[in-house]
Amino acid sequence: MRSVTLLIAFLGLSGCMSLDSITPGKGEPVDTSFYLIDIQNRFYCNGNSRVCSDMTKIVSSRAQLQPLEESYGQPVKGPNYPASLIRMVIKPMDGSYQSTPVGDEGRYFRVPKNDKTDLVWRTLQKIQNGHGMIDHSF
Repeated sequence: MRSVTLLIAFLGLSGCMSLDSITPGKGEPVDTSFYLIDIQNRFYCNGNSRVCSDMTKIVSSRAQLQPLEESYGQPVKGPNYPASLIRMVIKPMDGSYQSTPVGDEGRYFRVPKNDKTDLVWRTLQKIQNGHGMIDHSF
């Protein structure tokens, strides 16, 4: 059991280490002029601030996705709703904005702040319904 716990802790920390490599260090300026999507952990972050929403929460909140689906002109589809939302945000059907890969891993994408991406942020925050944002600083 102890080995499993250590493995889980290591995997969790290794994900945070990767996020650390693209976020500012202590005392460095934070840039929240964009959103950052971590496709591996399915986080939607407010710039490089480490303040993120968990995109997996949408699985149990399908009814709250209607405004997003209307804005993007397409449904968030199952069976993997978070991956569908990520694809929708990274490459909107109407081409209204472009995402930019960050780093060499293909894990992070930067999307500009605009009406659509702000709606995604607000919707994810609403779904978390008081559970708060996830802060990745330790």
